[in-house]
Amino acid sequence: MPFVTWATALLFATLADADAPRPPAPSPAAAAAPAAPAPVKDAKALALLRKMSDRLQGAKSFSFRARTTREMFVDNGVLATFFNDVHVAVQRPDNVAVTRTGDLPEFRFAYDGKSMTGYAPGNGHWATAVAPPTIDAMIVAAFEQAGLSFPADEVLVANPFAALTKDLTYAALVGQSTISGRKCDHVVVSTPSVELQFWLDLKTALPIEEAVVYVDDHRKPHFYVEYSDWKLDPKLPASTFALPKPPGATRIDFRALASAGQ
Repeated sequence: MPFVTWATALLFATLADADAPRPPAPSPAAAAAPAAPAPVKDAKALALLRKMSDRLQGAKSFSFRARTTREMFVDNGVLATFFNDVHVAVQRPDNVAVTRTGDLPEFRFAYDGKSMTGYAPGNGHWATAVAPPTIDAMIVAAFEQAGLSFPADEVLVANPFAALTKDLTYAALVGQSTISGRKCDHVVVSTPSVELQFWLDLKTALPIEEAVVYVDDHRKPHFYVEYSDWKLDPKLPASTFALPKPPGATRIDFRALASAGQ
């Protein structure tokens, strides 16, 4: 890293000049370190995120489809890119259903406010576990208990704006873009652990695309989402969030099922 190089060079220079005349010590005011720049939090960017959040919070149910691009570590810590298609349905405050197909193994997930259930059709494995009574708590429990994460979980929670702005260090409206004929606002936000970009539809305020960089990992893996087919307040039958054990499926531990599916 450049800092190490500069620090080492400074150390060698100090040792080499040990017998050289010393300049006068700087005054305390001159020696004081410059103040860290204040966090940049553009009000326009925050207003757009708030508008997106308000639309999602105001919907009792919603669904969307997405094409995801995910970088994951394979042998020797090398990053490989995997493409998947997902369908997500949400009914607040306690129902989520997700179906994933593509490069990673097909996986189905359902949460009904009491339990979370998964099914991997490829190997016929099925699992269920007790879950807390809200979507927000379930997302945390699924990760802590089984390492299971959800595509774009920041739009699933009860208050997306609060989730996106927690520990916020930067927010800016970059400008406007046109994606597949739709005009959108391009917003960038960052925290100490992630950098996120949203392309928000000017007409609906909902995300068209999202990009995530995990900056707390020195290899900085990326995650990308292309949203489509947003539906707010659709009528979702209870069967949407039920995943009974399929005939012939083998029941296994929920953690084992989730780990195999990641």
